[in-house]
Amino acid sequence: MSETTILSSAGVPKKPLVSIGMPVYNGAKFIREALDSLLAQTFTDFELIISDNASTDETEAICREYAAKDARIRYIRQPENRGALANFQFVLDEAVGEYFMWAAADDRRHPSALERMIEVFEQNPNAGLVFSNMCTMNLLTGEKVYGRVASASPQMKKVYKYLLRLCNGCPSLIYGLHKRSILKCINMEQYDFFDVYLTHWYELNSEDYIVPLVLYTAGTYGRRTPYSITHDWLNPDQYLERERELLLAKLGIIQGLFCYFLNWYLIKKNIRALKKTL
Repeated sequence: MSETTILSSAGVPKKPLVSIGMPVYNGAKFIREALDSLLAQTFTDFELIISDNASTDETEAICREYAAKDARIRYIRQPENRGALANFQFVLDEAVGEYFMWAAADDRRHPSALERMIEVFEQNPNAGLVFSNMCTMNLLTGEKVYGRVASASPQMKKVYKYLLRLCNGCPSLIYGLHKRSILKCINMEQYDFFDVYLTHWYELNSEDYIVPLVLYTAGTYGRRTPYSITHDWLNPDQYLERERELLLAKLGIIQGLFCYFLNWYLIKKNIRALKKTL
């Protein structure tokens, strides 16, 4: 046991309130800044689980360096590349905190991010996910684009909450702070637009809250080129099937089919638009 491990009054290791999972592969170029932003949090009762997907760059050396300096970090190197989904699932399975957050190796958090999101959970016991407004930053040029994330009122009917998120999508919600017991109810699957499905699942199964401050910065490398996880090009078929199942189960036949066909139209329209830009 590390000398810095916090013990409960009974003399057993105390579980942290928050678990942060960082799945990473070849993230050496920017991971120091990502780690620094997490370790600088004003809320300190967290563990940081890093799962290295058999990186071939300096990621391992950097992570071991940080783990040696901070007992909250647990570094695991996978013997072979397990794929992105398995690595995301691994850090979630390793977590012990009441709350959980995925952290990318090229993203940044405001020092008060965890503190402010925990406050929202304390004020809203039914919350399943808390996020914030965000910024997208080109890590090569430093250019930033700020965005406001739409927020549904908990009093809104489920169909309106779903439509609000459908028309104001924010896949980055996956990097919010989750109540781990609720997140574990979602079946993690590998298909295109799974992160979009997850945001819709929350609207129909739980409550999400948005802190009206920019607490999260997503790192990019210039213009993003859409790619498929399992196909040559983005394939929405499995996403649409899961959406259909979700909508019919939660909204019934009439509202469910209306939302499904609207979703089908929008996703097909967006994919056609993306193809024209490439």
